[in-house]
Amino acid sequence: MSSGIPGWTPETERSFKEILFRFLEELQCTKAGLYLLGPDENYLLATQYGFGRRDLLAAEHREHDPMVLKAQDLGGEPRAFNRKEDLGPLVDYLKSGGTTRFLLVPLVAGDEVVGFVDARDKGRKRPFEPTDVTAAKIIAGALVEQCRHSGFCAPEEAARVGHTPTRTAPMEGHLEAGGERPPIFDEPGLEDVHQAALDCALDHQVVTVALTLATSEGTATLIFQREGGAEVDREALRQHQTTALAEIGLAAPAKASWQTEVRRVPAAAEPVPAPMIASAVLLSDPESGSLTTSVISGGGAATARRVLERMRTRVQDAHERSVLRFTRRNLARRLLQPGERTYPDLVAHSEAVSRLAWSLAVALDLGAERAEEAAVAGLLHDVGFRELDYERLYTNPTPSPDDRLRYQEHVMTGERIVRGTGLEEIAAAIRHHHERWDGNGYPDHLARESIPLLARLVHVAEVFDVLSVPGRYRPTVSPERALEIITRTAGHQFDPQMVEALHKVVQ
Repeated sequence: MSSGIPGWTPETERSFKEILFRFLEELQCTKAGLYLLGPDENYLLATQYGFGRRDLLAAEHREHDPMVLKAQDLGGEPRAFNRKEDLGPLVDYLKSGGTTRFLLVPLVAGDEVVGFVDARDKGRKRPFEPTDVTAAKIIAGALVEQCRHSGFCAPEEAARVGHTPTRTAPMEGHLEAGGERPPIFDEPGLEDVHQAALDCALDHQVVTVALTLATSEGTATLIFQREGGAEVDREALRQHQTTALAEIGLAAPAKASWQTEVRRVPAAAEPVPAPMIASAVLLSDPESGSLTTSVISGGGAATARRVLERMRTRVQDAHERSVLRFTRRNLARRLLQPGERTYPDLVAHSEAVSRLAWSLAVALDLGAERAEEAAVAGLLHDVGFRELDYERLYTNPTPSPDDRLRYQEHVMTGERIVRGTGLEEIAAAIRHHHERWDGNGYPDHLARESIPLLARLVHVAEVFDVLSVPGRYRPTVSPERALEIITRTAGHQFDPQMVEALHKVVQ
């Protein structure tokens, strides 16, 4: 995208964009732009996703522009802006782009701001949370490491923030199975925990439920408090949770890293003459982190402990589901490259389709589990190529008729690889991801709703990636042009509902 950055190539952009997509996957930011420091001390737009023609996204920010001054002001720490009153000089720039919420993420190497990320508008119009800021800091570390690797900043000055990132979103990161430990919660798991706390806060004897998630990158406390209740003494709460951590031999996180957010629960609190607070560490892992929960109740110690046990059950369930999703993703990656041979083009395309498939499932409100299945289906849709003549078939821009027939075998070969692994719906999606809405696809000439939903979703994601991403096996067009081409064939090649969702995701 940016020709003003020396050494910038399509391959470089792809590497950075794969990291930038984590703002969509982990934080559900619908738009994000990456700016890097250019040779003239201005910050140039390097790559982006989600911005359309009507969005205001500057091609560069000069040294004394408000965005640059704000990024330099943050001291290397990301900051979320959920209210326009907090934006100061940036309010007009963001307002003209239709932005309601904004996350500014500086990229610091040594003492220099080598770039920043302009991330906007969390999905479903939700505000940014302290956990989002923590995740953004980890992604910033990965971007700085990529700057170092690409030669855009000196190795000895590379920032160490988030040096070993804990990845929590579907289908991104390294391919080595077992190369990383699972996070304490992924995004769907964290949402399950928040919902559990909200449900407990609605217990008629409960005034407040507080969750504190501590990882190596920082500590965030989210307090669910019923309307009309007395303000929580945050320092007393911190001390109470510190005691709970000490009881199981865990040190308290540094106070400076402890961020707190309060959410008001729209249900009037009953008068509580002598509230009782109970705290417990519901989950802990030496490497992943810990979750400590406090309950403030007017029903005495017994009620508080009962609510904590309800929370413990749901927290454990959310954690186990997060680990299962992590394991399934790693196993899926291993299916792509099971031995010593590597398939770099196949992997790059598969991961891109996986990310887009996951985003489409979110846009369609299919739910967290279905979105996860879409992500895995996207990753494995072309797995059959590893058993065929990959080097010749996958990258050949002028295949012969025999090559075309051989090429079509990849859907059935892929289905055979995955069938029997417990991923039966994903196997079906692999087999049918080249079916067409009008019935003229292959291998079974299915039409309309008889094509599995995941297959219809992966089909549109794959075609968009092939059309718009440099380095694929055919000439590319701009994302806008790719969207136009796909839209013209909605109702013929593609499910119109999937095309509509694609507009929401890529515009």
